[in-house]
Amino acid sequence: MTHDIGAGVGNIRSRRLLLLERTMYREGRTPFTSVFSIQLLGRLEEGRLRQALARLQAKHPLLRCVIEDGADSEGPRFVLRDHPAPIPLRIFERKHDDDWQTEVRREWVAPFEASRDPLVRLVWLRASEVSELILVGHHCICDGQSGMTLLRECLSAYDEPEKDLGTYDALGAIEDVVPAALLKDRGFRRRMRWKIGLLRLIFLWERRKRARSASAIRGDQMYFHRWSLDKAASLKLTERCRAEGVTVFAAMSVAFLQAFREVRGTQALRRVYTMVNARRFMPLLRPDAMFGMAPGVKLSMKGLPPPQEMSASGFWTCAQAIKSDLTRQVDVLGRDMYDYLVGMEGMHGMYGSLIADTKNATAVRHVTISNMGRLEFPQRYQSFWVETIYSPLVMISPTPANTVVISSFAGRMELAIISDEQSLPHGQARAIRQRAMDILRDCAGIPKQYKSGLADEPSACEAKTR
Repeated sequence: MTHDIGAGVGNIRSRRLLLLERTMYREGRTPFTSVFSIQLLGRLEEGRLRQALARLQAKHPLLRCVIEDGADSEGPRFVLRDHPAPIPLRIFERKHDDDWQTEVRREWVAPFEASRDPLVRLVWLRASEVSELILVGHHCICDGQSGMTLLRECLSAYDEPEKDLGTYDALGAIEDVVPAALLKDRGFRRRMRWKIGLLRLIFLWERRKRARSASAIRGDQMYFHRWSLDKAASLKLTERCRAEGVTVFAAMSVAFLQAFREVRGTQALRRVYTMVNARRFMPLLRPDAMFGMAPGVKLSMKGLPPPQEMSASGFWTCAQAIKSDLTRQVDVLGRDMYDYLVGMEGMHGMYGSLIADTKNATAVRHVTISNMGRLEFPQRYQSFWVETIYSPLVMISPTPANTVVISSFAGRMELAIISDEQSLPHGQARAIRQRAMDILRDCAGIPKQYKSGLADEPSACEAKTR
């Protein structure tokens, strides 16, 4: 038990990757990246931007770490460097408004050199009065909140070079997030031995039922489509949701679930998940600390009507049901968070089987709806203005997943669909987008006109030839 859940992770200079981090890191070459893009109006200076990145690195210990391969039983380790390589900054001269999308597609399939470089990098698309910054982070250290925190801190450090960003020492080991008294508690340890055994049995049983794919999905088969709702449409949706007593996320979930079922067929959508910000249940983890894991809970599809039969009253009834069910499941997840984290650490011995399954995964029949919510981000700085924050994107190759990302900034909602051609062909993604927006127009009263970059975006294959 001691070896399974705590071996080698308490040293402040290094620690073993947690199992969930390890499954995202793989062998170090598999793309598993989170991408965060913003557009700025105003002039930036290269020297000050590099200084801001250096200050980020000085604050966050994981940005000063490399990953070294360990023994098979231990797996790879984060190792803190006294003199780390600087966070890479690539500068690209901006010529067209959609250049950032091409660069995102380039970056999200590019692996990190984790044995020598930090696990984040920045791309600056530079023009005289407008820029895009693209922050790329390996998902094993960077979830959605981490990425937005880094961007916010980078702009703050650029704008106010003398401002103190603070520092901390924790590398995010189990001992850094789970109370020491709980880890030593005999009852907890006894319960965890039983749960780890049960987890192993469940995994072996589920593995027997899983389908296999003859050809693995490659990173260059992944794509993303994005669009936005203007302020008027976003405000209309928000106000209507408030009047109906539901969250915007619940309403969006109903629209997209129904759209997926109508376009793909009711049998083509088995499960629906949403990611949860685990920080709220782990008070020992700093809100601004780097963290890569976002546990998920299932969304219920009960009550969704047959295809093409969504009514306004049925829509809001479904949204209320999703809100209530999600609240219940998040409460359960919060109660069991420490069991979940420690239990997964007892599965390191099955790492090889876990990865073999994901490498052979077939085109998926589930959807993940990722809700970033309202992004708390300043707009006005001394020398620039934040014009747009695009919905964060995640590359999870080679494991396929149909993902919808929702975020909001400065009164506008940003949306994106991320998938691959085997799981969800481009044409079907467009149809899902259109049907979801039609449902929101008919049931929530949003204006028919909304800004979409979808039709003009190049596919992943087209982008490679540009």
